[in-house]
Amino acid sequence: MSEGYARDPSRMDKALREKGIVVVMARDYARNAQDVVNTIQAISEAGYVAEVTFRIPEGIVREAMVELRKRRAESMKTRPNDPMLLGVGSIINPRELEAAVEMGFDMIVAPDSGMGGCREPIEFVRMVRAAKVFGVPGTFSPSDFSYFLEREDGLEPDGIKIFNASIYGPSGLGALLAPYQRDRHRGKMIMPTGGVNLKTGAGFQEQISKRGFFPVLGMSSPLELVLERKKPGDMDTLRESLQKFKEEFKPYTPA
Repeated sequence: MSEGYARDPSRMDKALREKGIVVVMARDYARNAQDVVNTIQAISEAGYVAEVTFRIPEGIVREAMVELRKRRAESMKTRPNDPMLLGVGSIINPRELEAAVEMGFDMIVAPDSGMGGCREPIEFVRMVRAAKVFGVPGTFSPSDFSYFLEREDGLEPDGIKIFNASIYGPSGLGALLAPYQRDRHRGKMIMPTGGVNLKTGAGFQEQISKRGFFPVLGMSSPLELVLERKKPGDMDTLRESLQKFKEEFKPYTPA
């Protein structure tokens, strides 16, 4: 990339397993490119992984990425073991995926296969692997989940998103995962999104962990003060909101 930064999926895998939370930034969190930059900067400073979404107009995301790529490259120099990493979500078709790759994101997340009926679902994995990007397609039903989990072609994705997790709740998600417990899947990353918050987050972590998988929570809860105060992009509000979440969230810890 022009900033001298090389993407590496293992770097994102390490960050997600250390931090355990992806802070999702939907449309209401950004009016312009600077709001996106400020929000991702604040999330990174707070010690989480940021996920901007394509629900925000693509032109705004593209403009923000010009500055964010520079900041990522600089962070790689100053803190190589914990640099700013850039994730994008709500990718729903191959064109959006190709755009996200071209913009330079480290992680691409989809609410479903990310192919939108345009191509075979497994093309998502082929495309992100070719680009050396960490990829997390979304699933909901047991069939969706098994499609990405159980493969003989070696094309298992880096992680599997469960969306909309609010429909299952923690215990329901645990029931979904229960039949798929195998030693070969131990530690496979599962990312519940939708209905994941301060109250439910630890429950999702517990249910996923007890089935032998590795939980990474996708949620917007750490940004709740931004919406309450209607101050997207305001650094003071962002930092206060993220700190409030950090103090109040009690993650699951095995006994």
